[in-house]
Amino acid sequence: MRTYGVSRSTSASPAAVWSIWCDPGHWSRWNSGILRAEVDGPVANGRTGKMTTDRGSTHDVTFHDVVEGRRFSMSMGGPPLTTFRFNCEITPEAGQTTIAQSVTISGPLAGLFGALMGKEMAKHFVPVLDDLAAEAVLRQAQGDNG
Repeated sequence: MRTYGVSRSTSASPAAVWSIWCDPGHWSRWNSGILRAEVDGPVANGRTGKMTTDRGSTHDVTFHDVVEGRRFSMSMGGPPLTTFRFNCEITPEAGQTTIAQSVTISGPLAGLFGALMGKEMAKHFVPVLDDLAAEAVLRQAQGDNG
């Protein structure tokens, strides 16, 4: 099992970031890799839903490790005999907020698919986090944190 990810700092408050990140129904507004995400209710441990990517594939997703305002993980089936677990974390720091996204690939073929896809997946998190930060800064400037 290996984890691949990136992080970014933003001037947006943790509350502004969380208000966007915990709203899967609107991920497609700022995350170009997602066409649609449907979750029955707010992000919570054990909550399930479906996510359709920009490549047209639809995945069943389950949320884990939800800590309100700070982090959540979302798991889904990956290539054969693998599970992808996307980890999203917000860390307040002196005058800044660090946002991080990573993917942990597990299962019998995790080593193979991690080596083939892990670093490339992490590269795609860079524009996702940049767009998340920009949206959070905009919402904060407009006084809308939720």
